Amino acid sequence: MKKITLCLAAAAALLFASCGSDEELNTANQRADSLQTVVDQKDEEIASLFEVLSDIETNLTEISSRYSKVNTLRQQNPERNQKVKGEITDELAVIDNMMAQNKQKIAQLNSKIKSLGAENEKLQNFIETLNARMTEQENQINSLMNELTISKATISKLSANVSDLTRSNKEKDEEIARQNDEMAYLADNSHRAYYVVGTYNDLKEKGIVSKEGGLLFKSQKATNSVNLSKFNLIDRNKVTTIEVNLRKAKLISDHPKGSYEFVMDDTDKKVVKQLVIKDVASFWSKTDFLIISTK
Repeated sequence: MKKITLCLAAAAALLFASCGSDEELNTANQRADSLQTVVDQKDEEIASLFEVLSDIETNLTEISSRYSKVNTLRQQNPERNQKVKGEITDELAVIDNMMAQNKQKIAQLNSKIKSLGAENEKLQNFIETLNARMTEQENQINSLMNELTISKATISKLSANVSDLTRSNKEKDEEIARQNDEMAYLADNSHRAYYVVGTYNDLKEKGIVSKEGGLLFKSQKATNSVNLSKFNLIDRNKVTTIEVNLRKAKLISDHPKGSYEFVMDDTDKKVVKQLVIKDVASFWSKTDFLIISTK
């Protein structure tokens, strides 16, 4: 890559020397920039490939370590000790799964390195070395399985289970990380708010509202008891529009006038389509809870 960069610099210098106008100079600069972009892309691509090769190397080292562990377990007479044989089988399943991952990565790399020009030979030699190590390890494992009378089918089945478990754990870890990030952000009271939208009967059943007043005129009022599980948690700094889609909807919670507005449905003027929060600070100044109900 250094050679390519030097060639670009030399080419740019020649272009500068030969250009006789600003327009030609700009054209030369654009060409040099385009070539540099290509070089940068190549650098990133090669770096990515070497990162994959590093992962394969790590796997090979881990396989060697597990193979040594299996050899240690072999000294405990696995033919007479089913627990030890089970441990050996589990280790071989993990090794088989890691070897399958390596083969898949090698296949992907082989399909990519053809376009790398001068770097191709260096990468190809590296891959051939890794392939030789993989073959040696595979032969060792197969020989060990034959000695222990463990079938390839058994190991392959357990290996598939390892792969499924690994994938499941990865998905769970990603989901937990996402939830933790969200919870950490919303943990600050300055960001948290709660809202609920529903008919009076629905909200009454959830213990959120009740009616008070005389025999003829009663009005809805929020109850004193708060069950957060009945509300939707939002980030007040990001959510400024609440979908309603109810007829004759009204606010039960206390929010300053002018800090919000109801947007009516175009086809039915009795239906409130949305509540739009116009002034976030003012709207949430009295309460962290938003309750929207029909009459």
